Amino acid sequence: MGALVTKRGALGQWGSRLYVSTKEAADVCRDTWNVPAQLADIEFMAQDEEDSSSSSSSPSLSVESAPDSMISEEIQKITVGGWENTRVLDRNDKGNRLGGLPVLWTPSIKALWAPFILLPPYDNEGDSDGAGDNKVNNLPLHRLRLSASALRLTLCGQKPSDALGIPIGIGLVIDDVLIEIARQDGDL
Repeated sequence: MGALVTKRGALGQWGSRLYVSTKEAADVCRDTWNVPAQLADIEFMAQDEEDSSSSSSSPSLSVESAPDSMISEEIQKITVGGWENTRVLDRNDKGNRLGGLPVLWTPSIKALWAPFILLPPYDNEGDSDGAGDNKVNNLPLHRLRLSASALRLTLCGQKPSDALGIPIGIGLVIDDVLIEIARQDGDL
């Protein structure tokens, strides 16, 4: 389950589960970022592979085999179809990375935030005006900087389902991405 959310001038992408394909990735998520990750057998299929194994695959990027959210103890199979549509550049092209787009990340709730306005700073008491009357425990917030050689919006032919909900139908394809992550409330 996932959703688009807004909060104090930022647009966010939230997900309830994070699936990874190696035990090492699951350990890093848990030990470094305090994010529970579930190990899964994730297969990314290109159109020529799909043609030989399935007649129902979509020509655009889509989840062909979704995990069952009720199962958490066993390794599940996830199949992503249309993988060949996730390239903008030719494989031999190396573009120059551009961007440095600032993004905020709240790992404990698995949310990425694109700030459209500057978020107010918080003092040690958890409020933005310094009065100290609004004591809250803020979620850990990390600064990310995203750079890429190429990007484009693409239509995704994902069909609605109980497992995946109702998709937005638009995906962002990014080539040669670099993600820089700062420690909590740290500089990049």
